[in-house]
Amino acid sequence: MEATPRQALQPKGTERRLDITRHAGINSKKMLGRAKHGFRERVVDLCPRISDWEEYYLNDDAENVHARVYKSAHAEVAVVSFRGTQATSAQNWEIDSDIAMLPVELGAPGPHKTASSVANVHEGFFLELQRVLPHVRKWVEGYIEGTQGLFGIPSYWKLVFTGHSLGASLAILAATLAEAEGWSRTPDAVIAFGAPRLADKALSDWWESRNLCGKLLRVAVHNDVITWMPFVEPLQLMDIVTYCFENVMSCIGQLANGPKELHPSDRWAHVCPKSEFLVPGSMKGINSQMEDFSLLGGVLAHLIGNTLFGYAFGVVNSDIPQKDAYCGLRRDLFPAPNCTSTEELNDVVCFGLSHDPNGTSAKACNKNCCDDEYCSVWQFMRNGQCWRGRSHQCTSFHPYAAEVVEGKRVH
Repeated sequence: MEATPRQALQPKGTERRLDITRHAGINSKKMLGRAKHGFRERVVDLCPRISDWEEYYLNDDAENVHARVYKSAHAEVAVVSFRGTQATSAQNWEIDSDIAMLPVELGAPGPHKTASSVANVHEGFFLELQRVLPHVRKWVEGYIEGTQGLFGIPSYWKLVFTGHSLGASLAILAATLAEAEGWSRTPDAVIAFGAPRLADKALSDWWESRNLCGKLLRVAVHNDVITWMPFVEPLQLMDIVTYCFENVMSCIGQLANGPKELHPSDRWAHVCPKSEFLVPGSMKGINSQMEDFSLLGGVLAHLIGNTLFGYAFGVVNSDIPQKDAYCGLRRDLFPAPNCTSTEELNDVVCFGLSHDPNGTSAKACNKNCCDDEYCSVWQFMRNGQCWRGRSHQCTSFHPYAAEVVEGKRVH
């Protein structure tokens, strides 16, 4: 017997239990993150203007679902961050692979667009969100463990939901349920990094009907393959896994050709398509043509360490910094340890050739060259002009370098 949409809000066996999630404060006054570009990695202060962050975690260890709450009394802002998939977590991979659709009753749509009150949602994402959502709601509505205002988020503060990958989906779904369930506080903004498709078009229509899309910003690296997923239906997925197990080399070849060889399922859609903000990434595709849209390169492009530079580029070059009254976003927050950080952020793709007008001789052209695995900025003279390229995986000795310079290959 199929569950009705109303029953889907609290599926059997996944009731919203309040005794399985741990709460704890973290002794940190800064919002730190690890920024990785190729082989280089550094810890950066993601919000340098604020130095009074209070950080708390809400962890469901049984299913490895984590959320964190950042609060700043000085800025009067709070950020609820949902963690993405951990590569070593079997529980997280199980969540991601549970791509059955679950009907969810959202309530009456708004007046701005015709929409259904029911949306079909990624079952794994939805069910796991229930494990931390009650605790998030307590924080958001200003109290926790029955103590009004002591640990929660004051009602007059700005509230932001965010996350990467799985965490991005949880952030969007949490914002959806905050609206659907009539929370006394809903987020002022939802910033989702590298979010996969998480529901059918009905969810997007429901957001548009309530005029919520202005709250959502979906930041995506242009060749991040995860943002295309899910590709196929569950049974098709099993067929692909079986085929790849039996035909390893053939499967690897097909995977290298990437999403252009796939036919994404039309049952899935992104929430608010116009909310997407595309940014460059630091990974090229991995196939014989070094194309952006190889599946293997696209998966590597999704990893948070490699994409953080791309995200930083996109965010600081958008109009977001003009509206930033809190963190102090600026380009120099994400410098590269070597070479010229601004130029590297502008040309993070492999063989992103640019002309150096100061390189008037071979000696001058090679002066700033650091063609090694840690820097990989290379320059060489061609027809009296100094050309520069940069990437962590390509060098001037790459077999395609000559074709790039001759204009036969774009990258």
